Amino acid sequence: MTKQFNLVIKNGIVVTSGDSGPLDIAIKEGKIAYLAADIDANLAEKVIDAEGGYVMPGGVDAHVHVAQDFPSGANGVSAQCADNFESGSRSAVCGGTTTFLSFAHQNRCDPSILEVVEAYDKLAKESGSYCDYGYHVIITQPDIEMLQRELPVLVKNWGITSCKLFMTYAALQLRDNELLDVMFEARKLAITTMIHAENGDIISWLTDKLQEKGMVEPRFHAQSRPPVVEMEATSRAIVLAEMIQNPVLFVHVGSASAAEVIRSTQTRGFPIYAETCPQYLHLTWEDLASKKFHSPQCFENAKLICSPPPGPDNTDQELLWTGLRNGTFTIYSSDHCAFRYHDVRGKALGIIQHKESIEGSTCPIDDDHVHEIMHGKTGNFKYIPNGCPGLETRLPLLFNYGLAQGRITAERFVELTSTAPAKLYGLYPKKGALMPGLSDADLVIWYPEGHIKPFSLTNDHLHHDADYSPYEGMEFKNWPRYTILRGKVVWAEGELLGSKTDGQYQKRKPSQLTMSAVKTARTDRRRVATWLYQ
Repeated sequence: MTKQFNLVIKNGIVVTSGDSGPLDIAIKEGKIAYLAADIDANLAEKVIDAEGGYVMPGGVDAHVHVAQDFPSGANGVSAQCADNFESGSRSAVCGGTTTFLSFAHQNRCDPSILEVVEAYDKLAKESGSYCDYGYHVIITQPDIEMLQRELPVLVKNWGITSCKLFMTYAALQLRDNELLDVMFEARKLAITTMIHAENGDIISWLTDKLQEKGMVEPRFHAQSRPPVVEMEATSRAIVLAEMIQNPVLFVHVGSASAAEVIRSTQTRGFPIYAETCPQYLHLTWEDLASKKFHSPQCFENAKLICSPPPGPDNTDQELLWTGLRNGTFTIYSSDHCAFRYHDVRGKALGIIQHKESIEGSTCPIDDDHVHEIMHGKTGNFKYIPNGCPGLETRLPLLFNYGLAQGRITAERFVELTSTAPAKLYGLYPKKGALMPGLSDADLVIWYPEGHIKPFSLTNDHLHHDADYSPYEGMEFKNWPRYTILRGKVVWAEGELLGSKTDGQYQKRKPSQLTMSAVKTARTDRRRVATWLYQ
């Protein structure tokens, strides 16, 4: 006899962004079919007993870097991400994430963002993906004619409704007038504008001063970018955004001072959105200096270098947790940007591009000899690729150290990790929700409390292609038990069941948050160029 449902999940505590309670879920043809108190198991081809564990919408990670190269220092050498779409997505589903958004990256020499997207999409198709995925576009060459010609095509043909702009890094940094040009054109098409807010000129100046003093070891990276650097750039970007009434999303906010500026603007009524990431809740300058590894001079501290860096101490962490609770932060993402430590195009570039470190070395500079090249060297922080792995650990970290410790509710967990990213980036209610007939059957099911023995994380637990995790040694009492992608169980009790052909490209709609919010924002001629739209 033909069964009515493909899968039924029973005895779970179903959690959405608005409510939670004991319900069963029925899935048919990849969609949520029913939520009910007691669905007959005999109606399903397959049944999962959640045994009282949380059942949530699958994670939506809105900030992931895979299959990208980044300029890193002199000689035109570029850093290479550890993960491509295959390995990154494999890691995603093993950590409860069913959709991620990565970046098609325009370089200064690329005249067309459409061609950049086409080339990036080819990489994704060749690699395959275990989970669903979509693209943001990074704009570094904001030619007005190109923007006016190509942005509408990106929206209509590709469903790419978000772009990212940088206020730092010489190869990426836009001046204020260039930021305004992109924001102005993005506003016309309801494209969500993402901002990496750090004052690149201050960073360059401080870096030069550190180099003059010989303070070049990895631990000094944080001192080249103190929190005021992020706070100033955040304040300046808000001025620009409010002047032309274009809502922006600040990515990877790492400092309490930047969060306070964002909160103040939100309180004033202008729609500003913000994202924070695990590294800012769990790491500090002390980890970068010596706490994580054996000595302040150890190059191994390069593993923790990311931008912005984590705060100087845990006082920032507590204020960021408050921001997660009170709505200052709209979303919680990984900013997964993994570079292998033992790789001549990874973190090792901090040594290889520092001539003092390799002076006298007779080893060929290749992966076979990278251990010998790095042995006993300190390198130079300004050549180390910025970024950490974190796609697979994103949800478990927030679950174990946020939800399980009472810092956030289960509903807020879902809002931050799934529903709000889906709304912000035009995926809702297909993603980030459990609406019968409308939502894909993307789910993460957690173990019941006390069901698994607490364990200390090692990189061997993870499924990315990076050779370390910044969270090694941290204790976990829960982990995703099942990950379900459009009704298919792709991860079950420590076993990867999915394949790299499972993932589908997601053509997105405009944000449900940004442009509707700007229509209700209060305008003041002291701040807003009201005549622009008259």
